[in-house]
Amino acid sequence: MTQFLTTSGTSFCIEKVIIDAKKELYLLSPYLQISKTLFERLKDCSSKGVKIKIIYGKDELKSTEKNQLLKLKTVELFFSENLHAKCYFNENQMVLTSMNMYEFSEKNNREMGVFIDRNKDPNLFENAKIEALSILNSSQKKNYVVNSTKNFQVFNIARLEDENSGFCIRCSNLIPLNQTKPLCKDCYKVWYQFEDANFPENYCHSCGNSTNSRFNKPFCYGCYLEIEYKKDTGL
Repeated sequence: MTQFLTTSGTSFCIEKVIIDAKKELYLLSPYLQISKTLFERLKDCSSKGVKIKIIYGKDELKSTEKNQLLKLKTVELFFSENLHAKCYFNENQMVLTSMNMYEFSEKNNREMGVFIDRNKDPNLFENAKIEALSILNSSQKKNYVVNSTKNFQVFNIARLEDENSGFCIRCSNLIPLNQTKPLCKDCYKVWYQFEDANFPENYCHSCGNSTNSRFNKPFCYGCYLEIEYKKDTGL
């Protein structure tokens, strides 16, 4: 029988869904900031070979969050801009709730949800799963790369091979080098909702290295000096 959950019950059952996953795990949450405890559970889950699919939306992942998740070998990340549902399930258990996978929600918000056992309520479980998979199928898979010194060397080699290539200042994906358009299409759609040119970003548009960039200041200091030098000398 389906079980009603309060805030603490919701947190407990989300953790249970992760722990009990044997083959597959799906996590749908518009806002994503995973607590240390849940990340450790996901790490255990991944080490058992469980395929983990995480669908998020609203905001682009912070680089620290993204790199942390991508260290888990069986994790795939998907972006759904209009995602509002929060749903977490494995082969036999599901939590439908108001709670995001967001540490602040877990600690500060009043949340509600329901716990569904596939063996006790198969129709409800299957109907919810079908809708969740429909959301997954309409989402965009994010082919991120873990940011490390080695990867930055690869990025920089790509940059040297094509002087017209640059990097998205939010997600570091390769894009054309254009100071007035330093975001990829996906990240620009998110940025355009607020149009804050001073919002802190993650990467240099020119070299792809981690830095405190902005939409109106997309370069690290070193690349900025190089660009200004080329302007002054006509190189």
